[in-house]
Amino acid sequence: MISDFARGVARGALTMALTAGAVVGAASAAQAADATAGKLSISALSFAQPTVNSTAGAVADDLTFTVKNQNRHATTVVGHVTIRMHDVAQNAYIGHEQVVQFSYGNTCCGPVQYVSGTPQESTYTYTFVVPQYASSSAVTWDVTKITLDDGIGDTATFGAAKLQPFGASIATTALPDTSGPSLQSVSLYQNGAPMRPFVYVGAGSADVVYSFDVQDWQSGFWKGTIKLAGPAGQSVTTQFEYTTSDWSTGASCGIFSGGSTPYQFECGIVSTLPAGAAAGNWRVAQITLFSNSGAQSTYKNPQSQSVTVTSDTALSASGFSVSPNPVDNWRNDVTTNLTFTVTGATKGISAVYVDTDNGCPQWGNASVAPDGTVSVPLRMYTSSDGCTITGIAIVDGAANAAVYGSRYLNAPDPGLSISRIPDTTPPHATSATLSQTSVPFSQLSSTYVQLTIHADILTAPINGVGYYMYDANGNVVSQAFGGTGQLADGSVTISLWLPYWQLTPGVYTIGFDLTDAGGLRSFYGEIGDPRSQPVPGGPLVFTITDDSAAA
Repeated sequence: MISDFARGVARGALTMALTAGAVVGAASAAQAADATAGKLSISALSFAQPTVNSTAGAVADDLTFTVKNQNRHATTVVGHVTIRMHDVAQNAYIGHEQVVQFSYGNTCCGPVQYVSGTPQESTYTYTFVVPQYASSSAVTWDVTKITLDDGIGDTATFGAAKLQPFGASIATTALPDTSGPSLQSVSLYQNGAPMRPFVYVGAGSADVVYSFDVQDWQSGFWKGTIKLAGPAGQSVTTQFEYTTSDWSTGASCGIFSGGSTPYQFECGIVSTLPAGAAAGNWRVAQITLFSNSGAQSTYKNPQSQSVTVTSDTALSASGFSVSPNPVDNWRNDVTTNLTFTVTGATKGISAVYVDTDNGCPQWGNASVAPDGTVSVPLRMYTSSDGCTITGIAIVDGAANAAVYGSRYLNAPDPGLSISRIPDTTPPHATSATLSQTSVPFSQLSSTYVQLTIHADILTAPINGVGYYMYDANGNVVSQAFGGTGQLADGSVTISLWLPYWQLTPGVYTIGFDLTDAGGLRSFYGEIGDPRSQPVPGGPLVFTITDDSAAA
C-alpha cells in the first residue's frame, strides 16, 4: 500500500520532477524543474473541482495535467495516471487503484484526451467520475502516481508525495458503504468435462479452482480470501483481488476475465495445496469479501462441491492394460476393456471414472472379477482412429481415491492408448459394369446410367468413388466424385453425369478410382495416370448412337 503523505500545501502552478527535492514557489517552478529534473517532468496538475459532494450520485471532475520533455528529439509521450481513495479518518488508502492510460495526440479513444501541445510540452484531460459511495462520508480521491515514457529511452515515475503539492486531490463528501459484497454460486471449476472432484498431491503441490459470483452494487468489489479445510486440521487460505489492466478496460478476478465493472463479477480462484497435504476430503470452509470501501462480509461453509485429495498411497492400482488393442472399428463401433488390479481398497471398489480423448469413452460401470481384476469397458467409435486414456480415478467404499493419467496434474500416468488396426491394402476392384452401355442421342437427356464396381471386402471399407468419361481422343467429357458406402457384397455405385448439350454420338470409355476409409486409393482405366490399372473384365465402354442418321 502506498505510504501516507502530507496534505494542505497550497495549490498552484508548481513544477515537480523525478529528482526534485523541494517544493518551490509558483513564479520559479518551471525554471527550478528544468534546472534540477530529468528530461521528463510534470509542470501542472489539478482537478477542476477540488471539493465535491457525491451523496446524490456520482460526480464528474476533470483532471488536467501538463507533461514536459527536455529531449527535443522525442516525438511522443505515453504514460499512466493512478487515482485512489484515501479515507481521512483512517488515514489509509482503501480499494482499487484506478489506472488510466494516456498518449500524445490521442483525441479519439480512451479515457484521457490529448488537449494541445508538442511532445516537448503537452496537456491532457481526464474526466474522473467520483463514486457516490466510499469508505466513509469524508474521503479524498488522490492522484497517487504518474508514469511517463517518451519512447526513446527516457522514463519517469512520480509518486504521491511529489504529486500532492500540485493539489492532486478531490475532497469528497460521500455516502458510506458499510455492507460487504454478496456471494453466489460457489462451485468447483475444472477446465474440461465431465467434472472430476479429485486432486493428486504427491511430491509436488496441486491446484484446486473454485468459481463464484460476487456482487456489490454500491462501491464495488475489491478483494477477498478463500479458505479450504482438509483432514487433520489442515487448511489453505488464498488471497484474491479484482484487478484491471493498465493498458485496457479489461478486468479479471483470479483466472477469469471479463468486463470493466467491479459491481458484478465472476471469480476463478486457484488455491494451491502444498506437497504432503492430507489425503481425504477438502472443502470450502470460508470466503471473505471486501468492498471497494473496505466493508467486509464473511461466508462460512458456503454450499459447494468438495474435492478428494490423494497421493495414491492408501489406495493404489497397477497392471494397467487394454484388450483388445488394436481394435477393428473400421466398420462398426467396438468395445475394448481397460483392466487393472487394486491394492488397499476398503469396503471394495465403489466407482471407477475413465476419461479419454478422441472418441473412445467409458461405456459402462466397472466390474471386478473373482481374481480381483477390475475391468472397465470403453467404446471405440468408427470415427476414431486412435485415442489416449487421459485419466483414471478409482474410489473405494470408504471414499478413498487413487488417480492416474495426465488429467490429474503430477499423478502417475500409465501411458495407455488405443489404436485401430492398420489399413495397409488399398481397395481392389474385381469387376465393373454399367447399367446401360448404349443409348440413342435423342434419349440422352432422359437417360440414367449407373456405374457399379465390385470390390473385395478388405480392412477398411471403401468410402469414396470417382469416375472419368473419355471421348475417342482421350479428352475428359464428364467426371464426378463423391462419398459412398461399400455394401455387404463389396459393391459401390456412382451415377454418370451425361451433359447432353455437349456430348455427340460416338464411343466413350470410363475410368474410375476408389478410396477407402484409411485414405488408400486405387485407379482403374484412367487415361494418363501411371497409377492406373486395367479395368477388371475389360474396358468400360458407353456408346451414344446417332438415331437421326438411322432415320
